[in-house]
Amino acid sequence: MSAKLVKSAVGRLLTSTGAFRRKIGKHETITAFHRVNDFMPSDDSLTCPPDVFRTFCSFFKEHYDVVRLSDQVRARREGRPTTGTLSITFDDGYLDNYAVAAPILKELGLTATFFVTTGFVQSNSIPFWDRELPKQPGWMNWDQVRELADNGFDIGCHTVTHLDMGKCSPEQIRAELRESRAELERRLGRPITLFAYPFGARNNITETSREIVREEGFDCCVSCCGGVNSDATDPFELNRVAISNWFDTPYQLATEVVLDKV
Repeated sequence: MSAKLVKSAVGRLLTSTGAFRRKIGKHETITAFHRVNDFMPSDDSLTCPPDVFRTFCSFFKEHYDVVRLSDQVRARREGRPTTGTLSITFDDGYLDNYAVAAPILKELGLTATFFVTTGFVQSNSIPFWDRELPKQPGWMNWDQVRELADNGFDIGCHTVTHLDMGKCSPEQIRAELRESRAELERRLGRPITLFAYPFGARNNITETSREIVREEGFDCCVSCCGGVNSDATDPFELNRVAISNWFDTPYQLATEVVLDKV
């Protein structure tokens, strides 16, 4: 039996006995997705097939209190508990976020946050990580981003060009934050207070960049290097768990959560 099948079997046992629920009751979870479509290679780490995405969302709905990221941030600021909650987030602004993921979320009665790279919206840009794909997934246009916001989804800032904030000057970082936020607020007609690092690994995050995000008036910034959060976690040091092809089923995730390996 493969390691993934073993992990799924263990996860089913953990959820059936209540061990998983007891564990998540001690943490706040933020999940991260990028693309949701069925035409990318199966080994593409940034893509979640629609049927798998639906399965994960159904699992989240059954076992967590699924809320908006902005609700988690607000509760933390007001001193209310966030343990047992989970928020769903997406990065970059891919077209399938609007065309595939959002309808599944709406069908299940779930909400999410979409972190949008403003320079990608309504463009033909191909970032370096997508250049070898057999088919380009494309980006949302501004009408689609606006429709997501009008339907109650959170929209967050993800810079203009998806720059690596671990390598850029403070001036570059500040300029991108201001420009992307201004564009989002102008297009959507509402405040933008949430921020996600364009590259969310530890080496892409510096104390200087984190402080600039704080100084620019955002309410939080989230990484994408794994890990859950506690009520005491600084809102500018929030962890996210990436959901991708290393999890075939949510029960594999459940095993990782209980073993503190996410």
